Amino acid sequence: MKLQLKFGLILSTITILSYVSFANAETKVIASIKPLHSLVSYVMDGVGKPGILVDGSSSPHTFQLKPSHAEMLQEADIVFWIGEDLESFLESPLESIATNSKHIALMESDEIELLKFREKNIFEDHKDHDDHGHGSKHHAFEWAGLFELSPGTYSWSFAKVDGNYADPAMKMVILEITDIEAAEEGAEELLEADSGTMKENSDNLVAANTAYVLNFDPAEDITVFDVNITKAGKYAFFTEHMPFEFEADEHFFKDASGSDVEPIAQEPEGGHHDHGHGDHAGHDDHDDHDDHAGHDHGEFDPHAWLSTNNAKVWLNEIAAKLSTIDPDNAGTYFTNANEAKAEIDNLNIEINQTLDPVRGGKFVVFHDAYQYFETTFEFPASGAISLGDASDP
Repeated sequence: MKLQLKFGLILSTITILSYVSFANAETKVIASIKPLHSLVSYVMDGVGKPGILVDGSSSPHTFQLKPSHAEMLQEADIVFWIGEDLESFLESPLESIATNSKHIALMESDEIELLKFREKNIFEDHKDHDDHGHGSKHHAFEWAGLFELSPGTYSWSFAKVDGNYADPAMKMVILEITDIEAAEEGAEELLEADSGTMKENSDNLVAANTAYVLNFDPAEDITVFDVNITKAGKYAFFTEHMPFEFEADEHFFKDASGSDVEPIAQEPEGGHHDHGHGDHAGHDDHDDHDDHAGHDHGEFDPHAWLSTNNAKVWLNEIAAKLSTIDPDNAGTYFTNANEAKAEIDNLNIEINQTLDPVRGGKFVVFHDAYQYFETTFEFPASGAISLGDASDP
């Protein structure tokens, strides 16, 4: 019997019935979580039934393998998972236990749309909020950091990530002041002004009543600006983009000796320091600053199955990967994948019809896990009580 995708479960899983154990199929397949199990089950219909690791009400963020799970991994021919940013519990067992199986991290698929983590609880699409006492005004800056600095020359660097700068230019304001909030209004006026002070690679920056327009050198992998501090004190830096978006292998702010310089306060609070590329020397003592505790995340939100477009891409990839280890059933796998995609197309119509009468309404979620659904169906949330499912509200 063909299992049907149901609208009522789209927000939490896009799931169908799951199977705890392997069927007596020649090819032994594991899916890590219910959303993937749903898709893999559909592709394998008529051939076999995949096993599932995180079943029931368990969460991949807190899941612990049991001996029965280890046995499943040891016997598996192929394991489908999202990737280390979601099922971090699987990273080591895949290398040490599932040594004879193929490991397919679907977050690495070339054709899916990936969305970056949102860094604030009130989402930027909604500019009429009155959070944090700022009335209806939307910040002109994405990040502000307060540093206690001694006289000297510091370096602020912007690196290409995956071959490109996050943006070819960015505005920055540097003010000598003891408190971020006290400087916000003035900083925003400078950032929103039509004029600014143009700066290029290796130019000097000082605390001044101006917005620097920092232009990044496309011919260089790193663009560096010198920050000259003449008097000991506290300095607030306001930036149009998160400085972490421009980190590759090194921290963005360093003193003359090359040591990392960290803010004593920042907005949003607890800005992450993982550079989007795992841990780096000099940051081991800042693990508690991760904005999305519980995700231990990189750059992109891993809840990508909540885009039905991504789900359709994954159906093709699942069929292709299964066909490489079970070519005799390749025709069935691809036929099932095409049928599932057609059903998803119908599901899209049903979801849009359901949402149309309430478009423009506002809602919040407990933790920020649904932006792929919001984007696919053009129905944005206003915010999240908690940025990560294991972080404090």
